[in-house]
Amino acid sequence: MPTLRPSPTARARRGARWPALVAGIGALGLLGAFTVANSQAAVPGSAAAPAAAALPTYDHVVVVVYENKQYGEIIGSANAPYINQLANGGASLTGMKALTHPSQPNYFNLFSGATQGITGDGCYTPQSMTAPNLGQELIAAGKTFATYNEDLPSEGSTACTNGQYAQKHNPWFAFKNVPLNTGKTWTQFPQNNFAALPNLSFVVPNQCNDMHSCSVGTGDTWTRNNLDAYAQWAKANNSLLVLTWDEDNYLGSNQIATVFHGAKVKTGRYATAFNHHHLLRTFEDLFGTATHAGNAANVAPITEVFDTSTNPTPTPTPTPTPTPTPTPTPTPTAGGLQLASPGPQTCKFNQSCTIQLSATGGRPPVRYAATGLPWGLTVDAGSGRISGKPWGSGTVQITATATDSTGTTVTAAFPLTVNWF
Repeated sequence: MPTLRPSPTARARRGARWPALVAGIGALGLLGAFTVANSQAAVPGSAAAPAAAALPTYDHVVVVVYENKQYGEIIGSANAPYINQLANGGASLTGMKALTHPSQPNYFNLFSGATQGITGDGCYTPQSMTAPNLGQELIAAGKTFATYNEDLPSEGSTACTNGQYAQKHNPWFAFKNVPLNTGKTWTQFPQNNFAALPNLSFVVPNQCNDMHSCSVGTGDTWTRNNLDAYAQWAKANNSLLVLTWDEDNYLGSNQIATVFHGAKVKTGRYATAFNHHHLLRTFEDLFGTATHAGNAANVAPITEVFDTSTNPTPTPTPTPTPTPTPTPTPTPTAGGLQLASPGPQTCKFNQSCTIQLSATGGRPPVRYAATGLPWGLTVDAGSGRISGKPWGSGTVQITATATDSTGTTVTAAFPLTVNWF
């Protein structure tokens, strides 16, 4: 299996920190070889996937992918006022994480459910892959699909780079089963007629406007100027806008912001652990594809953010329901205590790291504990927040527990990988 490689920026940080790290690590006897295996191997599409829960139907879904920012650099940040406006008026996934580093493998995970052997950010051979993917599945299901790529030289171009355009952020051109003419330029985005959009489309800003090379504020302003009209139109026209990121900036646990905004979206923050495979599965199930690409076949779609009460039903006299509260957290009750696993976690050696445990149900107060934590990490018993700066390397299994006031205890296990850089 391929080994994850740090980005050039990470390699520069490594060079600057190496002498101090060697001294510290040597004193503790921790220095040794360490590699992280990329477990996202390609698997064929499968129709034998987890049963889909109720999802709304949409006329149009637009997915925007940004670059290299931690969750806290976006959500709650004064540098991203417009994106926070969308998040506050929609659904924000607080448990969303990218799967790996660097950028390009995450794009392949989002589009095809696997990295397809891609481990770096180099240019691939266009039209060289035949694995199942979202574009191919949508077309096979009779749906329409396109991508709008800022600074792409021309429709269907397989150029590696062009100004601020980079092929590494556009996996669709790698697949022979996705027509090249579905790869559009940004100027082809139908700003004056959103009804002309395909059923599902990706929008990929250039490397400045996606926050890769420019500031969060630059990307936020670009989003407001270019997509606010669609965001407002979507709410009234059975459509959806999704904002997500490829990865964090290598300094956290790979937690990224993801926002749903539009029709049939329940306002709130949702702490369930999700990754790009869940997002892919959601897009597949929204449009009823017959198969599920790669690892999307092994996960469930994201459902709690959607309000399906407005979908047509056979009930002759539907009963009005109260407006949902802005939080998905159920009211704690006696019994039924549950502790969700946060899923695989990644931290950096001697870098600040946080992991949030979240229990539901039971009778408050709930107390948290965890075993197997590397030295340097502790858990706050009241909030369930694991934090600190870990020392060590490799992957360990963490067992978390939650205990309510009745003495009921539940557990959840998850792997934690500590990388050198």
